Amino acid sequence: MTPQFFIQKWRRATLTERAATQSHFNDLCALLGEPTPTDADPDRLKPEQTTAAVTAQAAEIFAQLAQRLRERGHDPHRVAHFVTRLLFCMFAEGIGLLPRELFTRLLATALPQPERFVGMAHSLFAAMSVGGVFGVEVIAWFSGGLFDDPDAIPLDAEDLRIAHRAALLDWAAIEPAIFGTLFERGLDPDKRGQLGAHYTDRASIERLIAPVIREPLWAEWRGVKAAIATRLAKTAPKARQQAEQMLRAFLERLRTFRVLDPACGSGNFLYLALQTLKDLEHQVMLEAEQLGLQRGFPVVGPEAVSGIEINPYAAELARVTVWIGEIQWMLSRGYSLNDQPILKPLEQIFCRDALLNADGTEAEWPKADAIVGNPPFLGGSKILGLLGERYTSVLRTVYRGRVPVSTMRPASITTIRST
Repeated sequence: MTPQFFIQKWRRATLTERAATQSHFNDLCALLGEPTPTDADPDRLKPEQTTAAVTAQAAEIFAQLAQRLRERGHDPHRVAHFVTRLLFCMFAEGIGLLPRELFTRLLATALPQPERFVGMAHSLFAAMSVGGVFGVEVIAWFSGGLFDDPDAIPLDAEDLRIAHRAALLDWAAIEPAIFGTLFERGLDPDKRGQLGAHYTDRASIERLIAPVIREPLWAEWRGVKAAIATRLAKTAPKARQQAEQMLRAFLERLRTFRVLDPACGSGNFLYLALQTLKDLEHQVMLEAEQLGLQRGFPVVGPEAVSGIEINPYAAELARVTVWIGEIQWMLSRGYSLNDQPILKPLEQIFCRDALLNADGTEAEWPKADAIVGNPPFLGGSKILGLLGERYTSVLRTVYRGRVPVSTMRPASITTIRST
């Protein structure tokens, strides 16, 4: 990062001090050539609490809260939806999208009289659904389906203490991969094997995304960049127009690039795929600016990723993972958020079977330029017992001739569909 770019970026920044602190510090590290706390050796920097530690602690706390609510007889899907709302409220408060310490104060106010909680949460969720006022605080329009109704589950004093402990964590630095951990821990133990729920770590995902998304697109850009530089070396006005057209065409290529995870779980592949595309777009604009072309505003957004997930809990977590990843990326680079609404509907993350429709026909997948993921794996000896005789029979009939019956399992079929 150059001093000129640092000055230009932060001169026009409109974020609050709290929302901009981490981004400003990261850019300052880049300017000075020093690693950020997340990039450097933790033993050298010795931070009081790393992002990984905060994420693990948050996952543990929310898993405990979800278990307590399920044990009291609340519907697991209702619990999952409610707990995800609590988590997002803490994140929104941590980065300044909700008024300062609003949700933390709500929990603390309810502690002496837990019966107050439902009414207060109901009012806050209703305000977040359409934008409005909560007490004397103005609440932004969140929507996106996460706050489509004001439903809140009653919390007892111990529940509130657990939630309040979570609210005190540093939510601005939370790793969206927390949802993968929550998904694993939140499912009923007897359903985990059936659904093939498995959390894939960030490093493994990035090793898969690099050759499928980053490297091919980066190679394309190198060719386009060279052609742009050739045009700009000429003095004719038409040559510059051609260079600008080439840049616009490549940026449009990135904007319309689509990634699919047909067994997306809680959305970690989608989150990192989106981050990869946004990083590419950002770098392309910086390099184009260095060549002398005008830099634009990033337009690659959550619509770039789509997913299919059979479990409604995981499908909702996938949407929230993508939302948080998008918000963190934008704020960390000093960009403002489009708040009409803040959470855009993610209808391209489908909650359904990726292989068969309800009528037994082959399920269609959204069109995509790249397919990534870690599909659930069931060994041939387990597929009949876990998926049932009828489903297995239909599955083998639909995919006969493309997958050997002896090895016909969801992972094998997914592999063939993605080539």
